[in-house]
Amino acid sequence: MACYAESDSPVLKINPEDRFWIYIYGFTAFIMLVAMGVFGWLAWTSRQEPGIGRVAGARVQAPPSSIPEERYEMLAAFRAPAYVPERSAPQDFAKAMRLYAKEDFAGAIPELRAASKAPNSLAATFYLGICLLLNGDRISGIEELRMVSEAGGDPYQERARFYLAKGLIAEHDIPRAQVQLEKLMAQHGDLEKQAAALLVQIRPAG
Repeated sequence: MACYAESDSPVLKINPEDRFWIYIYGFTAFIMLVAMGVFGWLAWTSRQEPGIGRVAGARVQAPPSSIPEERYEMLAAFRAPAYVPERSAPQDFAKAMRLYAKEDFAGAIPELRAASKAPNSLAATFYLGICLLLNGDRISGIEELRMVSEAGGDPYQERARFYLAKGLIAEHDIPRAQVQLEKLMAQHGDLEKQAAALLVQIRPAG
């Protein structure tokens, strides 16, 4: 019978105290793995659910309009409203309106912006909004005209609402343009018929 000698290879011996910490570390690692798995699953499912993830962060889109894309520009287009010079007009406003009369709308903007800061300067604010729209800065033009449209009893309020609606149409903001045109019609002023005609063209069918 063959006899085998005990192996001389070193044997790993773990002290009882060390086993306790090994169990703690192993359990902690297991919990972290489970937590990472749950987090990954939640991140994946959030992309699939409405109102969460990329859907929640997306820009809210307006309902599709019945207006063909090529008609927006046509409906928003307008000629600069006429201005009758006033002898009592402030110097900077008068200078701006001379440029306006020459259809130098970009050149009139700085003078009108300065003039609009003076008290009782809604005329300057109105024409500043017009120039900004005609110069392609629709957002700023809309804001200037909005301020005039909210000034109750001002003689420029009616025209401000009409051209504000034009600017909103150019921005494809049909609901807000409709509101301005409806308010304009309720005033029963000189632009009532034009507002009614424009409202018919932008109002959704049905």
